[in-house]
This record gives sequence, structure tokens and C-alpha cells, in this order.
Amino acid sequence: MKREMDIVESLIRSAGRRLDPPGDAYRQVLASATDAFRRKSVRRRQARWFALAAAIATLVVGAVLMMQWNAPAGRGDLASIERATGGVELAHGDGWQPLDGNRGSLGTGRRLRTQPDGRAALRLAGGASLRLAGETEVLLDAPGRIFVHHGTIYVDGGVRPGADPIEVVTPGGTAREIGTQFELQVAGARLRLRVREGSVSVDRGGRSLVGAAGEQIEIDDAGSVRRSAIGPASDAWAWAEAVAPVPNVDGRPATQLISWVARETGRRLRYESPAVEERAATVILHGNIHHLPPLAALEAMLATTDLEYVLEDDTMEIRARSEPIAEP
Repeated sequence: MKREMDIVESLIRSAGRRLDPPGDAYRQVLASATDAFRRKSVRRRQARWFALAAAIATLVVGAVLMMQWNAPAGRGDLASIERATGGVELAHGDGWQPLDGNRGSLGTGRRLRTQPDGRAALRLAGGASLRLAGETEVLLDAPGRIFVHHGTIYVDGGVRPGADPIEVVTPGGTAREIGTQFELQVAGARLRLRVREGSVSVDRGGRSLVGAAGEQIEIDDAGSVRRSAIGPASDAWAWAEAVAPVPNVDGRPATQLISWVARETGRRLRYESPAVEERAATVILHGNIHHLPPLAALEAMLATTDLEYVLEDDTMEIRARSEPIAEP
């Protein structure tokens, strides 16, 4: 090792003192390096400004939409209110009025908002279900198009052959459903999309994202995207189930209620056997389930029948009751 170090030292000594570069060459290299550094700094600043500009642009879009929210209500019926609980208000002039006593049809330009304890369920003109969680404000703009200023909505497109996709416009982008159930949360330029069934596309600043069933997509102020999973039977959907419009089941076969509950709770429906399915089709229900949540309604209506349900993960199985019904 010492011999190798002696050889290296000898070579360095023999090379002599390094000559200073010519002045012109030094200045040319320095200018090139300085120019490259400046270009790199400019690119970094531009990238930061582009991200900031994108966030500002989405907020500007939201401000423009808010300017349109003062448009007078039109005559065309775009939705009807099916259910409301807690504080729910309609815009009236420059203020807001409680929904009490005004639960008819809603036309173009009508604004609706919920207080923290409020929930509302609307039936859109095309047949889809629109539900509002607490602290949500929306405007009905046109058939199949809704402005969401802030808050959380749930859309159940259902089966609508030939119907146009529902479009949800927000300050943070535009969502379009494709035969689906989904939730969209809006907070300024931030969006959170949860897809329960089907798929949903989100357009933001010329960029399009698609969320499929079982996906959650979060988009922050700068446009960064984070994806994660969410099950169709997750407790996260509970608020939308609780405000679901209740069907009239009096005098109807049990299969209708069972199918409705399975869809509302995001569960696959399975019958224990073909004989049980046939039995469910012949059992006629009597009474009203009022505003019970789907599973509570099913339990109440099946209590006087020889059928029962069992939940297994994301599946709901209908079985023959294992124990006879007690006589009153």
C-alpha cells in the first residue's frame, strides 16, 4: 500500500503546478454555468407557479359558478324533494328559508342547503336519486347537472336506459357518472370521490381521472391524486343509506323490499335456495316501514314471516327462518 501511495505522490509532483485557465475561457465557462443555473431556477419557479395557478383557476371557476347562483328560479322541474330531516333550507331572495311547508318540485336555479344536522333526498327529473349530507349546498342548474358549492352528496343513478350521465360541477372539477352510485365531497379545490358501483370520471383543468367501483380518489388543492380502496358495504355509506327514500311496500312481495335493501346497502343478494327465493316472491308484506334505515326496515318487515336475512361480508343471504315464529 505504501509503495502505491509513493507512486501516486511522485506522479503529482512530476505534473507540477496546475496552470490557471485563460481569462476568456474562464469567463465563458462561468457564463455558461450561470446561465444553466438560472434556467433551472426558472423551471423550478414555473413549476411552482403552474401548480399554484391550477389551484387558483379551480377557485376562480367556483367563484364564477357562485355568481350564477343568484339566477332566478325557472319553471322547469328538475327535482322533487322525497325526504328531509333536520335543518334543510331553500334560497329565497337574498336569504334562506326553512324547507318546512315547501316540499314540492324544484326548478332551474333553485338552491338548497343543509345545516350540520340536516339531510335531504331528492329525486331528479331523470329518475336518479340525489342525497345531501350535513353542511352541503347545491344548485340545480339544468336537467342532469348540479352545482355543488361545498359539502357531500351521494348520487344513485339507478337504471335509466338512454338517459344522459349526471354531471356534478364543483370548484375543484367536474364529475360525470356512468351508471353508478357514488359520493363526492367538495371543500374548495379539494375533492374526494368514492365510487360504490359503476364508474365516475372527474375532469380537472384538462386532466381526466376515472374512478371504478371500490375506489376512493382524493385530489388536493395542487391537483395531487391519492387512490385507495373502499368496500360497497363500508360504514362510510351509512349516512346515505339513512336518508334513502323509502319505497311503498304495503301489499308488495317481499322480493321487492329485499332487492331494494341489497342495493341500498351495497350488498350482493343471495337466496339460500331456489325454494326460498320462490317463497319470498309469494310472501306479501303489509304495513309501512316509515323512515327506517334499510336493514332495520327489512328486519321489521320480515319479523312476521318465515324468512330471515344473514350478512356475510358484502353479501346478504335470505334464508328460511331457523325457528318458528312465536304466536302472539
